[in-house]
Amino acid sequence: MLNEQETVMAKVVSFIIQKGGCGKTTTTANTAGYLAMHGFQVLAVDMDPQGNLTQHMGYDTESLDHSILDLFEGQYGFDEVILQRNETLHLLPNNLKTASAEFSLQKNSLNPDFLLRDVLAPVMNRYDYVLLDCPPAIGLFSINALAASTEFVLVVSPEFFPMKAIKPLYETFRMVKSKLNHSLQFNGIIMTMCDFRTRHSQEVRSILKKNFPHKLYNAYIRMNVSLKEASSYGQTIFEYNPHSFGAFDYQNFAEEFIRDHHKNICKKQYYQQKFETLSPGEQNQIIMFAEQSLSAFVKNGIDNADDDSSVLHEALVVERNKVLEKLFPYRMNNLVEDQS
Repeated sequence: MLNEQETVMAKVVSFIIQKGGCGKTTTTANTAGYLAMHGFQVLAVDMDPQGNLTQHMGYDTESLDHSILDLFEGQYGFDEVILQRNETLHLLPNNLKTASAEFSLQKNSLNPDFLLRDVLAPVMNRYDYVLLDCPPAIGLFSINALAASTEFVLVVSPEFFPMKAIKPLYETFRMVKSKLNHSLQFNGIIMTMCDFRTRHSQEVRSILKKNFPHKLYNAYIRMNVSLKEASSYGQTIFEYNPHSFGAFDYQNFAEEFIRDHHKNICKKQYYQQKFETLSPGEQNQIIMFAEQSLSAFVKNGIDNADDDSSVLHEALVVERNKVLEKLFPYRMNNLVEDQS
């Protein structure tokens, strides 16, 4: 199953922190806008019933014909709900009706934690990136976002409460990875609303760099009035004021974000190539070790899954590559050397 050529699926990224007002929506909207401007097919998903991302994209949440709730309830199809902002940027909108339906969704759905995953599965090959703007609290919709994601980015402003929110959120990540989404990865931390003229911003960045030395993005987002103005006009910063500090900072972040994705693709291709060079007996042994490292929950899912179960397949690929990494340590120039 794993030695066949794999289809490149969308990178699904949750922007998340258990605190409001940290710049999650601004980061989701402007990252989506930059990627779409540069030719990537992007789906932005508003997972917050407050509908801030929907408004940031220029839509009135009170006058929506349909929202993501219609997909969760099976009332309409994906193409009926999606809003096409332009050729490369699409939006799944949200509004307060979703909040009032949370209890019924949890009670009446067979798999309430996988509502979003099931909605996205048929359209994953349409997009390069799916970016999720998560609610500021851990509940059904945040769990759905993490269960459907390939990775997540913590959006942290230099304040006391966002810093305090990192530890419980990381515990949630470990739970979701263990029980719901074995392939979920911690992508990194982006600092927003920075003012390095203040000691506090400097101290927070120093603490993050010390505790997450390989996860803190080099890019950071400075305080900039144009970012607030852009959201109020329903535009990305690149549409509203492309020469502002805000546009410069989000360009830096998006470029670093893209480079990280490219590195991961190269690494995945490298281990796929290494796997294909092994004998059938060696391949079977690698798969056996990979399956043994999966949680009982995921292992049971693989045993009972259809051949086209992409989520379970990806979980096994992740574990397989961890085994291969011990045998063939990866370096950035490995792929180039192997192809020369």
